[in-house]
Amino acid sequence: MKTVAFVILLAVSVGMLAGCGKGEVKTRVEDTVMRTSNDQKEKSDKEQRAEEIAKEFKEVKGAIAYDTEDELVVVFHVTQYQKFFTEKIEKKVKKALEKEFPDENVVVSHDLKIRLEIERLRRDVEQKQISEKELEKRIEKMKTLREEKA
Repeated sequence: MKTVAFVILLAVSVGMLAGCGKGEVKTRVEDTVMRTSNDQKEKSDKEQRAEEIAKEFKEVKGAIAYDTEDELVVVFHVTQYQKFFTEKIEKKVKKALEKEFPDENVVVSHDLKIRLEIERLRRDVEQKQISEKELEKRIEKMKTLREEKA
């Protein structure tokens, strides 16, 4: 009897606490997401199309593309279960991107380090905090990160 009363009391308490938020947290999170996404550099059509192609695969959870002078770099992350099959997914995504952009040197990766570097690079370019020389150095750094094997 004590257990039943405790469970009922716990359920009522959780229900009351859940009702107190009235969706405020959700709206704050949505506002933050909108602000950060609007602040980012405008992506080129090629970058947007590359991200869309990568996200069309059901295994891919998200993708980021960056178009340099000599290559198109696409970094993606997969759902939790699909982490065992990242190399297969990488080949499928690369094949689809090469089909869409035949004249472009396409580089596809699932490496988190490269993804973070692209995000930092895009942010710095958007805020105009980076010189042309620094931009070239950071692109070279991305190339060396890509060649590393964990």
